[in-house]
Amino acid sequence: MTLLLLDLDDTLLDRTAAMRAWAQRFLGEIDAPQSDIDWLLNKDAGAPLPLREFVVDLKDRYGLEGTLDEVAEGILEGLVSGMTVEPVVASALKAASDGGWTTFIVTNGSVAAQEPKIRTSGLDAMVDGWIISEEADVWKPDPLIFELAAERARAPLGGAWMIGDNPASDIAGAHRAGISSVWMHRGRVWAESEFQPTASAGSCAEAIHLVLESNGSVQVSGI
Repeated sequence: MTLLLLDLDDTLLDRTAAMRAWAQRFLGEIDAPQSDIDWLLNKDAGAPLPLREFVVDLKDRYGLEGTLDEVAEGILEGLVSGMTVEPVVASALKAASDGGWTTFIVTNGSVAAQEPKIRTSGLDAMVDGWIISEEADVWKPDPLIFELAAERARAPLGGAWMIGDNPASDIAGAHRAGISSVWMHRGRVWAESEFQPTASAGSCAEAIHLVLESNGSVQVSGI
């Protein structure tokens, strides 16, 4: 079986949309101006930092009550509840499975943050498995995490594809692991000069179908 590796946040799940929805609710609950939403999204910035650091900034700015863990738990619950799998993505994953592909999530982050997203969204029933950087003790773009994913999936890494939105972790990682990749550009322009994705797509469903139709002959597009 051929291995299809997929990023989680802003690839399989629209984390940015869920974060924006949470931020709007949060500002309304504490009676803060909705104009602060840009500050919140910039601070979050796709969660490159531990959630606790984001919570510290929130407590300092808004004088929130509760411990860091309590506030962090509330944010995570609100974020997870807003993350759903689009029907077209679910359909594309089924098409991959029906076509003999092994689908496996490769995500950076903590188990406490990432596994609830996978299970609550229903992705756990749509993919063959997942690997989370915290429990694996290795982070994308280290090629080892891709090797471990292949080992857990019981599928060869050779011939595998990686789909993701982050050039520095997903696409650089695929490049270092020596596998093909599809970059979800979301309207962005490719800016890296040292490496490139095999192809690009505007959405996760489009990326999956592009891989399924490739037969190893995909040309770089939209870069």
